[in-house]
Amino acid sequence: MSFTRHFVLAVACSALALLAGCGSGNGTARPTPPPTGAFTNSSLNGTYTFSVAGSDSAGIFTMAGSFVACGCSQGSISSGTVDIMNPSSPITGASLVSKSSYKISPDGRGVARLFVANGSSVILSEFDIAFVLTSSSHGFVIRFDSNGTGSGSIDLQSGALTRTALTASPYAFLLSGGDLNNAALSMAGVFTLDSSGTITSGVADLNADGASSAQLALSGSVTLGTGTAPGQAILTTSAGTFKFSVYGIDATHLKFIENDGHDILAGDAFDQPATTIPAGTLVFTMTGLDTNADLIAIGGLMDSDGISLITNGSEDVNDGGVLDNNTNPAQPFAFTGTFASTGGGRYEVTFSNYVGGSVFAAYPSSAGVLMLEMDNVSGGVTAGVAVPQQPGAAVTASQGYALNLTGEDLSGFNLTELDAIAEFKTTSTIMTGLADQNDGVNGTGTVNLNGSYNLSNGLGSANFTSGLPNLFFYPVDSS
Repeated sequence: MSFTRHFVLAVACSALALLAGCGSGNGTARPTPPPTGAFTNSSLNGTYTFSVAGSDSAGIFTMAGSFVACGCSQGSISSGTVDIMNPSSPITGASLVSKSSYKISPDGRGVARLFVANGSSVILSEFDIAFVLTSSSHGFVIRFDSNGTGSGSIDLQSGALTRTALTASPYAFLLSGGDLNNAALSMAGVFTLDSSGTITSGVADLNADGASSAQLALSGSVTLGTGTAPGQAILTTSAGTFKFSVYGIDATHLKFIENDGHDILAGDAFDQPATTIPAGTLVFTMTGLDTNADLIAIGGLMDSDGISLITNGSEDVNDGGVLDNNTNPAQPFAFTGTFASTGGGRYEVTFSNYVGGSVFAAYPSSAGVLMLEMDNVSGGVTAGVAVPQQPGAAVTASQGYALNLTGEDLSGFNLTELDAIAEFKTTSTIMTGLADQNDGVNGTGTVNLNGSYNLSNGLGSANFTSGLPNLFFYPVDSS
């Protein structure tokens, strides 16, 4: 399966933000439980919402849904609903039959077999996902079968999610994917709902393969489903109308997946309790396409004064496999910037000397500042999230961590998407654990993870002898 160059950004809030460098590994895989305790099939108990975004043989692939896990030793999934989208064979609102199941190992890694059926309970296909839990309520996910790959997250659904709860705060969102020809497309914005689910105010930005449509008035509606069934969203701008299935997690977090067959957009909406860009050091990661349609991954730090200025910006850039412009040792790029409110919970951020774009729309949210490139550079589509770095953020010795990486495997003739999850434990300098990987070509596998790391001034690096590529990382906090 060849990798179609596109990007689907999964917005997740995790303890470590990571950037891929280079490396490889193998070995006999044995579980290493985090020191915080062992996991079992009972750890997955209740209704969970999950999403995965990546690629398959048709190009862009997205999947989102909810299922009910028994929390029992049998690992049974009694029911569920899922939307699965790609350019050739979309599936909307399909049922997960009770043949579906899951199995969790002591280290928090698990695999779920999801059997998708039509309205007559005839099984249409099987989709497998591998996941690693940070707790019984959250984890990271990759697709884990031979028909495609992708990355995402899984969260325990709150039983208190009501229509009234959605009116408490505006929602900022970031969606990415592409059109039916696999050309990159992203959308970001903010909306406010009334008690009927109608959007009473909103603004949105679109980037279609580098062509930007900025600060568009947004109207429409967002409704909730019942049980595992999704709600529905209609987002209307002058650039078009987009329809989505909406899978809720709680009043602060909703997952969107486009279901109208016009494009393939998916992503997350988070509540917006404050409409300011926070002051202090911000950790950020971004991914997207450069002007040559090469995949680009960016991570770094920047200081915000909370009013208008960005100073002391530092970014590491992996552009099509070229790390920090091939400096040796790698030297991050320096940049500065400014930002200003344009009203309605939206900001415009202008960077100077930033690799990855010069102008961004930015939307504060409870998950961080969601950012989308808006400078009308042909082919340039970059998006990501910036979150405040807590003072004293560090890697805690003897702590268990979960990790998700998504990117591109450059080692073969045909460039392929590579997705991985991992669990690892740490000492003051060492990381050891297991990683599950899927590159969509050579299939899935589990490998030992062994490496060392160092951390200074909010910037870390990890060098692995097996299991993962070498990484730069930027701690958000110490958990």
